[in-house]
Amino acid sequence: MFNSRLIKILQAFTPLELKEFRKFIETPFFNKEGSYLLRFFDEVKKYYPGFTDAELEKGNLFKKLYKDKEFSDATMRKLSSGIIKLAEQFLRYKAFTENTDAAELLYIQKLREKRIEKLFESESAALEKKLSVLENSVDLDYFRNRYKLELEKINFYLDFNHLLKKQQESLQAVQGYLVYDSLLNLLDIGFNILVGSTTMYKGEENTVLELLQRTDLEGFGRILEKNTPELFPVYELFYRRYLSFLNIEEDESYYRYKEAALRSLSYFTWENQFTIFVSLQNICTRKFVEGKRYFSAELHEVHKEMLGRGLYVQKKGDYMNLHTYRNIVLTAFNLVKPEWISDFMEQYIDRILPEQRESLGAWTRAQIHYCRKEYGDAIKELQSVKNDHFLSKHEIKTMTMKMFYELKDFEPAISFADSYRHMITNDKTFAVLHRNSYTNFCLFYTRLIRIVTSNFESPKRSEELHFLKSEITRTATNSKEWLLAKIEELNG
Repeated sequence: MFNSRLIKILQAFTPLELKEFRKFIETPFFNKEGSYLLRFFDEVKKYYPGFTDAELEKGNLFKKLYKDKEFSDATMRKLSSGIIKLAEQFLRYKAFTENTDAAELLYIQKLREKRIEKLFESESAALEKKLSVLENSVDLDYFRNRYKLELEKINFYLDFNHLLKKQQESLQAVQGYLVYDSLLNLLDIGFNILVGSTTMYKGEENTVLELLQRTDLEGFGRILEKNTPELFPVYELFYRRYLSFLNIEEDESYYRYKEAALRSLSYFTWENQFTIFVSLQNICTRKFVEGKRYFSAELHEVHKEMLGRGLYVQKKGDYMNLHTYRNIVLTAFNLVKPEWISDFMEQYIDRILPEQRESLGAWTRAQIHYCRKEYGDAIKELQSVKNDHFLSKHEIKTMTMKMFYELKDFEPAISFADSYRHMITNDKTFAVLHRNSYTNFCLFYTRLIRIVTSNFESPKRSEELHFLKSEITRTATNSKEWLLAKIEELNG
């Protein structure tokens, strides 16, 4: 392959973007190098999307472009470099044009700098009218865009004494937007730090969390509700979300956040509505992992609400994320809902990336068979799953262990559990919370089998089972309900 950097960029383009990029190269305003870059691009794009063909080699490409010339490595490097630079320009152009509010603000700024007064007034008024519509428009840049617009108006009014009153109005407005922007972004960062502290964040002290703890957030909320009641629901949502994870042990904080989220959902853009549902899932999952197993049912309700609104994708028309699909299935599996899982798979499997469907379908059918206690069929389906996903592989391992137990294959079960426990220990990509949860499952699983296969007399057996049940109950462990259910079966 002649240039891996160029190939990686082109592989990331969608088919539509590839067509748009070709038009971009055709335009002399952007492509000042000449038509030879377009000819080179047309040869390279023939190998899209994989770019794995053996003929995609610089010597072969050079012959197609310059039939009667001797190969020149410098020429090929220049061609590659030219397309890379244009691709980078194209992506910047796309980012600019897709962020319409930011683009309009820059346009308005240019009108002010050029002192094109009438056009500035009409364009700034049009953007202000657009931003004043809250329905499906709020994101983390919303208030920043509003205060930037007010700043442009203030700078414009400075040149005209008769506009002093308007300048004062903008000075007043800009303060409110700045407060909203600052608080919302701080609360967003604070929430993500709290979530990250259970997964990948390693910091012990954090300036943002310290600032939030020292700020009278509730007092600010009362002021905002009084002065800007139409905007307050936006602040309330961010505030309630932050509190829901800060006070993770309190269920009431979560339910107040969920209520605020569903009440104010229509304020936000599609992408931010999607993010709100992600946060609800994060909170439910955290509570579930820490032992509040009843939150599995709440998480299932969140999933149903999310699916009903179509908010399982970040952008309309996207494929469903593998994590999202997996979490929806596993939650229903924990609640033993095989029919619901089957209906879900039938409706949504085609909304997964095509290359993931076969393996994910087999994995889903394995969950369904297991719920129905059809363990042999479950094992057959599980053997069709490509165990190459860093999250699903753990579920596959634990599910295999459970089937060993149900089929009474205890000797390979213990060996498998020991091998898997060592794999978890060496897997540094796994968060400590989850690593401990799966490790504990392996340990409890092995002890359970030891009791089952021992020659304990009845009093001793009951004592061992009671002690194991007590330990499982007070310890964070994966598949806690399953372990406790197996103990109850033995006691029964």
